[in-house]
Amino acid sequence: MTSPRILLAGATGAVGIELLRLLRGQGLFVRTLSRTEENATRLSGLASEIVVADAAERGAVAGAADGIDTVVSCLGASVSLTLRERRGYHDVDLVANTSLLEAAKRAGARRFVYLSAHPGPGYAHTLYLCAHLQVEERVRASGLSFSFVRPTGIYSALTDLIAMARAGLGTVVGDGRARTNPVHPLDVAEALADVLAEGPEVVPVGGPDVMTRDAVMRLAFEAVGKEARIARVPAGLLRSTSVLLAPVHPRLSELLEFVAAVMTSDSVAPARGRRPLRAWFEELASAKSVEM
Repeated sequence: MTSPRILLAGATGAVGIELLRLLRGQGLFVRTLSRTEENATRLSGLASEIVVADAAERGAVAGAADGIDTVVSCLGASVSLTLRERRGYHDVDLVANTSLLEAAKRAGARRFVYLSAHPGPGYAHTLYLCAHLQVEERVRASGLSFSFVRPTGIYSALTDLIAMARAGLGTVVGDGRARTNPVHPLDVAEALADVLAEGPEVVPVGGPDVMTRDAVMRLAFEAVGKEARIARVPAGLLRSTSVLLAPVHPRLSELLEFVAAVMTSDSVAPARGRRPLRAWFEELASAKSVEM
């Protein structure tokens, strides 16, 4: 049986880079799609081929999927608070993934695997989640074979907590009692790799430890060896700020809407991941200590 040829979009992200290493380690052909030359440079020597194009620009990725069997999309706008981009999640996630899907169909690709997000009932209404679910709807209607991998949250999105803990003051939205089981990027990459050829249409992915939001913040303090000092931020404050920012900074507005909802709602999925958050935090804290 011939090995599938893969197009991986979003290969420089936390999950994408882990998936690229996994697939190349299996000897598979992997063409990557990078938005910038800077991102492409990071993949030099790792990807089989590199295409530089911004999928959010109309027609930019035409031909990117030529000769490809399976398209894997880890494309998605960042949830980092270090925001340089003002476009909202719809204008990035939906537009970019729709362009990629159209390229896959034109090229005759067989399968589309999408890194989505777990839609917990308390936050599935947010514009951030809606963008992911709209991508899913378009993939379902495409006629291609597909799988959606839906992590609850990825450890890399919690990196800022170590910086907060090191500074001596953490923040938690609401009362901190909402539960979640975030997951290691490599665990998510493995889930994507498992459905490369075939698999369930929807794959929920949670980490091994179900914790409250308060406990996650306290774990970050433990990792840096400091006593926990936590400030409570009312979710209503984030929601009202989100409304005010919508006309001038859509991305930040939508991010605050999402944070207010997800931090005060349970986000728990079956524990597919096996790498604990404590080890991730400790490794991150150790690396930061060396840098300092």
